[in-house]
Amino acid sequence: MGAAEVGWDGAAVGGVWLDEVMAPTVQQLREAAEVMALDTDLPDTLCSEDVFPDAAVLGGDLSEDSLPDAVLTGAAVAEFAPGPVPAEHPGGGGGVDPCSGPVPEGLARWVRREWWLAPVRAEVRRLMLLAPGVGLIAGLSELGMGGSCPVDHGHPDAVVEAADPTPVPGSRAGYPCACQLIVAAGWQAVDSWVQVGAAASLVGAAGAVPVVATPAGVARARAADACRAELAAMLHLSAASVHARLVQARDLHAFPALAAVAGSGLMFTSSWRVVLYETANLPEGARARVVQRVVDAVEARHAQDRRPWTSGETRRAVKRAIAAVAAAEAAQARARAHARRRVAVTPAGDGMAWLSGYIRDVDAHRIYNRLTAAAAAAAADDPSGARSTDEHRADALVAALLNHPHPTPADTAATPPTPADTATTPSTPRSTTPGRSVSRPEICVVVSLATLLGCADAPGEVPGLGPIDADVARALAADGRWRWWVTDPATGQVTVTGSRTYTPSAELARLIRAREPHCRMPGCARRADLCDLDHTTPYPHGRTDADNLGPLCRAHHNLKTHHGYALANHPNAQTHAWKWTFPSGLTHTDQPDPPLPGP
Repeated sequence: MGAAEVGWDGAAVGGVWLDEVMAPTVQQLREAAEVMALDTDLPDTLCSEDVFPDAAVLGGDLSEDSLPDAVLTGAAVAEFAPGPVPAEHPGGGGGVDPCSGPVPEGLARWVRREWWLAPVRAEVRRLMLLAPGVGLIAGLSELGMGGSCPVDHGHPDAVVEAADPTPVPGSRAGYPCACQLIVAAGWQAVDSWVQVGAAASLVGAAGAVPVVATPAGVARARAADACRAELAAMLHLSAASVHARLVQARDLHAFPALAAVAGSGLMFTSSWRVVLYETANLPEGARARVVQRVVDAVEARHAQDRRPWTSGETRRAVKRAIAAVAAAEAAQARARAHARRRVAVTPAGDGMAWLSGYIRDVDAHRIYNRLTAAAAAAAADDPSGARSTDEHRADALVAALLNHPHPTPADTAATPPTPADTATTPSTPRSTTPGRSVSRPEICVVVSLATLLGCADAPGEVPGLGPIDADVARALAADGRWRWWVTDPATGQVTVTGSRTYTPSAELARLIRAREPHCRMPGCARRADLCDLDHTTPYPHGRTDADNLGPLCRAHHNLKTHHGYALANHPNAQTHAWKWTFPSGLTHTDQPDPPLPGP
């Protein structure tokens, strides 16, 4: 059995034993435990010879008389035993610990299983077994805070390595190796663990709810959270900043399940804060249901070894959970928020100002899409490329509200030319007359037929925005052109698309963009309608069909084509999954979430 199985947190002394060139004695383990305020009564079943299999070779003070009789199983040691480098496995250079045998079940929750197969050094591989805490911090600290990787991640065949035009991973900044990337992820997991601990300490000092103190007979002297003054002095913050931190800390403290996944590194700080922010205006009971549903979804993805959500994807997941289990309460919250709509002007200097509007998110996206379409039409009429897409959007907004078609010659003369924005924009009819309005751009609304007909009230989805309630979905679907998407009832995946307005030659492109609403690169939120449709297997070797096409934004398309990022279709064709292999040797398997949740 491993150390955790016998009730002792061996990871807590990771700073002692992770260095494979020095095996600690039992006495050193006891001293380290005392320094870290751990229980120094090490269990009799712990055998240092098996925890540190190289101790006899390295000359540690682990004589037979000083060791307990019980030993760990050989399987636990075999996980670290080096083996031959598979022929297809990259990064077999000196110092890299190649993976052999199955992926261990004891991986930390911040680690994906496919990371274990990457070419990393032994001390980095051992980090992947450590949960966020003192042991992981010690191990990360021993590896240093930056710089190049000390081991060679080059291809073991010198001829193959010489033919590779890119630098060896880990040899210089901008070309990280798998070791550096896993260490960066480890620090992020530690950051989330620290933030959870910091929140718990604030709740411990200030209480789980605001403490209101009213001196006897002096009602005017009432004080809420008087301890904020002391906390502000200790934390080098203003009282207002301490109040904001207390609110967030108490919110997290109220949801132990969310705190648990955050502390384990399964959700990083930016994601679990989104959960608290997006549910802040819900009543207590509804909020608890939504948070638990999101936590369950995060746990389910982890069990399936699927890529964790980014903060933006977490926001969409929260909206889906709200639509599913707190629709009535959310409608009331939206009504209260809508009553506070407004427009504001904020001076920005240099004769400029920010114009901002607090309006419905659906309306904001429709306005932005319309400005983008107008900008595309204006750019088509301006071959000089003197204005960027952002400038064209701003000019279109002014033109729409002030009937001011274009900047004056003086304005354009005073503005230095900038390169035209190369981002793909939605297809729009080209305008040939200055100031002429272009056709209204389309906003996609994904809604089930039953909801569209009023037979059900399941939430709809706006790509790039997220879930919307059934009434809004029906209103948008009734406002202009529409297209139909057929989904698999078992998975919710789009299988066929259709339209009354597009020619058949566009059907395949519509299917791909309906099936995969964003760029395929993990973490990229670029909408599919602004992406290239890439052949996973390059044409003509790969066919132009639904199984070989996927959206890639121009930047990530270039990485795939010219910079050693490899993309392959995953064997599980039912979910249209794919696998990236990065120059570092790390792989990332992913698949799109269906536009509508399954039954």
